[in-house]
Amino acid sequence: MEKIIREACVETKKEILLSQKKKADRIELCSHLEFGGYTPTKSLIDYATSFKNSNVFIMIRRKNDDFTTNPSDLKKLISDIKKFRDTKIKGFVFGILTNDNKIDVESMKLLMKETKNKPVVFHMAFDLIDDKKEAIKTLINLGVRRILTKGCSNPCAIENINELKQLKKWANNKIELVVGGKVTDENYLEIYKKTKINQFHGRKLACN
Repeated sequence: MEKIIREACVETKKEILLSQKKKADRIELCSHLEFGGYTPTKSLIDYATSFKNSNVFIMIRRKNDDFTTNPSDLKKLISDIKKFRDTKIKGFVFGILTNDNKIDVESMKLLMKETKNKPVVFHMAFDLIDDKKEAIKTLINLGVRRILTKGCSNPCAIENINELKQLKKWANNKIELVVGGKVTDENYLEIYKKTKINQFHGRKLACN
């Protein structure tokens, strides 16, 4: 069986430590998960990356904004990337949409330009996009490494097996998929068996 990657979504030192004890393969570090996740603090980043062989991706997001942005806010996001790109993090998690829920290509290009080629994950803003096939092509062209998705707007990934299988087909091994959406230690293997997607993300995955 291929390697299955468990990514713990965390926002506290306690959750970071537990994810280490439970041998999470990767963590997504955020603050304010009650709002979908914002950029974490420098002190939390330093703690998360202090562990041997840490594999930490950080959220870049400032406010509950439907994943859209404006020139002023975009400058703040760029500033966050510049501030943290030379730390021990492995990569970034962000996603910008237009007002009609398409990928904001120009804003994404500006953010990605500042990452110093560290990998980028497009987060669950992806699930708001109607034409996901075209969005996948766009993200591949942008150089995005992975997409975090539930498969569709339904919040529970295990109920979205057909949609996830379709996304895997469209991705065609040119971009990685990570399944999120009520993924737990108890159900991720079932999702894997049905979709053959081998990366999983959750608050109740390797950190609870």
